[in-house]
Amino acid sequence: MKLVHSSLFLAVLVAIQAPAYAGDKTSPQPKVDEHIEVLGHKISILSKDTPSSISTISEENIQRNQEAELSQILREIPGVDLSGSVTPLSSQPTIRGLYGERIHVSVDNVKRKTESDGSSNIAAINSLSLDPSQVKQIHVLRGADSLTVGSGAVGGSIRLVTKDASDYLNNKNGMGAKAQMMHQSVSDSNSFSTSIFSLNDTVDTVFHASKVAFSDVDVVSNDAKSADDTQVSDTAKLSKIKNDSSRTNLTLKNTWFLMPDHSLQTKIDWAKTESKDQPFRQNQDYGIRYPTLSEDYTNDYLELMTNYVYQPDSALIDFDLQFVYSDKNYEKNTVGYIMAGENKRDFTALNEGSTERYSARMANLSEFSGPIDHQLAIELNYENERFEQSEFSSNETSTFYGDSKSQSLSFSVIDQANLFNDRLLLTAGGRYDTYKRSNNTYADYDNNKNGELSNELGLTFKATENINLYIKYAKAFRAPSVQELYKKDEWRCHIGGKFCYQEPQPDLKPETSKNIEAGLGLFWQDVQFADSIAFKAIYFDNKIDNFIDNVPFMYYIDDNGVKQQGSPGPKPANGVPVATHRDYSAKNIGSLESKGWEAELTYSFEKLHAYIGYSKIEMNAYGMPNFFLGTIDHKKQPYTEAPADKISVNINYQLLSNVNIGTQVLHYSEQTKLPENYLNAGYGTGSYTVYNLNANYTASGAIEGLTINVGIDNLTNERYLRAPASESSDPSELGRSYKVTIGYQF
Repeated sequence: MKLVHSSLFLAVLVAIQAPAYAGDKTSPQPKVDEHIEVLGHKISILSKDTPSSISTISEENIQRNQEAELSQILREIPGVDLSGSVTPLSSQPTIRGLYGERIHVSVDNVKRKTESDGSSNIAAINSLSLDPSQVKQIHVLRGADSLTVGSGAVGGSIRLVTKDASDYLNNKNGMGAKAQMMHQSVSDSNSFSTSIFSLNDTVDTVFHASKVAFSDVDVVSNDAKSADDTQVSDTAKLSKIKNDSSRTNLTLKNTWFLMPDHSLQTKIDWAKTESKDQPFRQNQDYGIRYPTLSEDYTNDYLELMTNYVYQPDSALIDFDLQFVYSDKNYEKNTVGYIMAGENKRDFTALNEGSTERYSARMANLSEFSGPIDHQLAIELNYENERFEQSEFSSNETSTFYGDSKSQSLSFSVIDQANLFNDRLLLTAGGRYDTYKRSNNTYADYDNNKNGELSNELGLTFKATENINLYIKYAKAFRAPSVQELYKKDEWRCHIGGKFCYQEPQPDLKPETSKNIEAGLGLFWQDVQFADSIAFKAIYFDNKIDNFIDNVPFMYYIDDNGVKQQGSPGPKPANGVPVATHRDYSAKNIGSLESKGWEAELTYSFEKLHAYIGYSKIEMNAYGMPNFFLGTIDHKKQPYTEAPADKISVNINYQLLSNVNIGTQVLHYSEQTKLPENYLNAGYGTGSYTVYNLNANYTASGAIEGLTINVGIDNLTNERYLRAPASESSDPSELGRSYKVTIGYQF
């Protein structure tokens, strides 16, 4: 089957390429408009013409949202939500119910990886350690995206672009600075940031520094009785969550215009994120039950990037050469004990880990004209990562994941062509990745290595001037992480007299996905009651095979040394011996299917701008763990991490020439599409609606450069839970928040 797909895409590329060669163009290549999405290496296409579900968040929207965290901004997009704790700096973005290494995050075309071990992220605080005020634009592509970014994008990608000096100075030579202060009442947070920038004919320079500190978080308590007339838990009664966290950012970004055809971009990015005195495993229920036990988390991130660009007066050459070095360190410090009868059980331990990454990328874009106009992008990418982890407790040093290495090499070819007088737009491409995973600590286990083909074929048919039809097929993959492959531990089980284990699984297969999308777009400009109307709806059907998760396996070792499925005990069941081992390692457990709709509508008329986003998703898994029997149930079941359906509405009105007012409404449907045992445990969530208000003032005249933003989030102080969640153990999401931001540029 892999050869059939390879032949198909190779044939399509050759058919496009053969007749289309043209000589050098004498006119310079046009600059990419900010509303154009980037597919692959500099291949550009208007968002409305893209056969994919793509959303863009502009700098203006980021400013109006007034969020200290990028993850909170992303949740207004269809199909995008959050996972993890409700405390600041702890939530991670999800796309169509997938998170961690199953989505690709990049900042200025440099990957920001989230390490995970099959069911949870390694670091408790997130890797989006970026100040929102320095971000110019966010592109979110939902669905398979391995063609352009390689392993990990089975769920989609989030691409962030930071500001240059030219963005602050409107492409005019000069220099200046901008300072900003922001306060949010819900987390008693204060954010301070400053940017210093300079633009001339030789260099574009920006230095950005910021610091945000969060205190205790306000949530909405539930003092009522639950549906079965029993008292709700102490966790549900919380109105304030203890918190002490902060993030510091420093960035120096330069673009050097060396000659008319040459430029060099360099960037140094450093961030430190801290979250102190958190409950064990960031579980608020544990915090109430075990007040003598707490954890501190720290993440440090350093990134060095250089990107050389050669753009001669030739349509055949637009060449990039990029080198990246990054070093991310995390630390979890567990302090305290719990009482077991009259005995103290000491949990004090220090867990440290680091990921060091080197990468190199060469890419070229060629443009061809003739019978068929098209762009051809070719890219070669190499990555080398090293992950180390150690734990110190009770005067002992141990390791859970060990010392691992990861290497990847990929080659991709992507072509975007205009056919039949631009009535049919075609994007076709293939990418082949090879990878190798190894571990120095558990050297007895073989290396995990493989190669995978990702490909994509997208068609946009312009049926009329105002109607587009879309269809796309994409194949993506995610190679198993070193944390999933190599981890080893043992502990006393809750089943008396037995031990539980986590064991290396070096034979894990990569997750592979097949994604089909089809949709409709409707677009009008300058009609009677609108300056512009844009509507785009996409239906998607995605299947991930060899889905990896941490699951139990109860077994005994027979006389031949072979692992055999065992019974839970305490006595043999139906002749099956009692299990002596209970393994909780990551395994390929089956497949995950997701289907649904996503739609976006934008409307502009004179001073009014409106946006409506909608997402509906159904997720089912074939391969769910039975933690009592230690088996995997392969019958179809609802996926436990499926998000709720939602509608997002954002309306802004230019009240005066320098005053804009707006409102945002987020409505979530109930989420009861969960396995029966989850519903019985109370993990279904009800529907709710959150209302936000905002206003913006831009000064002119003598105080030009001053901006003031004010806002109220969760106006009605609604209590709501992020699906899936249990009223008995999960605190609500954030309560009412008053926000104000003051900025001045000079």
